Amino acid sequence: MADTVLLITNDGGIVQKVRDACRELEASLTHLDTLKDATEQLAAAPPGLILCDYSTFEIVREQLPRACVLLYTEPAGSEQAIEAIKRGALDYLVTPIETEVLARHIGEALRISRDIHVPAVYGEPVDDVAVERIIGQSPAMREVYKLIGRIAPRDVNVLITGESGTGKELIARAILHHSPRKDHPFLAINCAAIPETLIESELFGHEKGAFTGAALRRIGKFEQCDGGTLFLDEIGDVPLATQAKLLRVLQDNSFQRLGGTELITSDVRIIAATHQPLETLIEEKRFRQDLYFRLNVAGIDVPPLREREVDVVLLAHKLVQRYNRSLGADIRSFSPDVLPVLLKYPWPGNVRELENAIKAALVVARGSIMRLEFLPEHIRKATHPRSSDFSTKENLAAGSPNDEARSIAEKLAAQPSLAGKLHETATAIVEREIIRVCLQRAKGQLAPAAKILGISRTTLRKKIADHGIRTTTSVDIDT
Repeated sequence: MADTVLLITNDGGIVQKVRDACRELEASLTHLDTLKDATEQLAAAPPGLILCDYSTFEIVREQLPRACVLLYTEPAGSEQAIEAIKRGALDYLVTPIETEVLARHIGEALRISRDIHVPAVYGEPVDDVAVERIIGQSPAMREVYKLIGRIAPRDVNVLITGESGTGKELIARAILHHSPRKDHPFLAINCAAIPETLIESELFGHEKGAFTGAALRRIGKFEQCDGGTLFLDEIGDVPLATQAKLLRVLQDNSFQRLGGTELITSDVRIIAATHQPLETLIEEKRFRQDLYFRLNVAGIDVPPLREREVDVVLLAHKLVQRYNRSLGADIRSFSPDVLPVLLKYPWPGNVRELENAIKAALVVARGSIMRLEFLPEHIRKATHPRSSDFSTKENLAAGSPNDEARSIAEKLAAQPSLAGKLHETATAIVEREIIRVCLQRAKGQLAPAAKILGISRTTLRKKIADHGIRTTTSVDIDT
């Protein structure tokens, strides 16, 4: 389906250009002159992409509301084209159209169609085309893989948390790939990128006349994705009014289009993601607690790259391999002084920042060895505190935490029973107390406590279990 194009037109010039573009893309083209000819074709074998004019689009949208449609229009028809975009057309092209431009737009539209109709792929790259897949062998990522394996086969909503750039959408696609819905539609929406006034229409659609400018009915993402999986990225940015309607869909799989009265049912699995601590947003009355519980039936916290040291090296090599050819580089190995710098840098932008850094290095790279001078300057020159740097002026004052720590250390060292395991015991004691203090400051909430500690919630949960810490509204130690 996704590699087939249906063109509906009686314009011979457009037919020839579309034929040339499809030949370049190695896509299968079916041409029909009129809508009457197309009606039977649409019902029998829905194509991956439909190209048509505005008058044909109206009927196509009625017959196949989920079809991927690319619109062509004369310059005077731009207003109609904009309305068609509001109703769900992927894009519109103004005639006359150059074959090269047409091929680019058709190729992008077919890619979107494949995303919707074809399950995500996580195997080895095919025909030298890089396939987006999760990369990581660190202990933290192995825990994530285990969670994906447990969660994916169970048809429940999932909440993915983690800092920006950690790859939350890749996790969502991995869940899809291993789920019973893998052969059904998958749509991804960045809630933060949609204006607050349009997000309800984007999700649930609207009826003609629902608001100023709503000249036609629009089918929303929930209706388009019936039977499939909807990925709601940055769910914390959804307005409260829309959250209420979203909650209803999660409760009984039904909703109404904006401005409509018809009750529409849609069976959709929700995978939501956010870099914001939703618990904090709930306390600030910016996110509904009942919606949070509906979304967080199963949760995955993606660890930041600074907690995945082994993955930094692995990712760096994979990214060089992926972008070498496209950026005109021929890097085959790393200079010995490069990897320590990559490991030392904290990567606040996570995998996305590492990817951009590697791209920037490849653009200026010469020869076959990745040298330190190729890396962005802010990464080369970044300085980071060592353990000895914590002796600040304040700590050197009498009665400082360093003095207290030394007193405790002397008492522990004086105990013969701790001989041979003093470091392990002292580290465990300090870590447990730091965790307890941070949990108390955060009133038992894991997300704020993890933020204070600078670790992921997954890591914090494991440490809480290891140390026997019980968390409620206050923090106690099981004895």
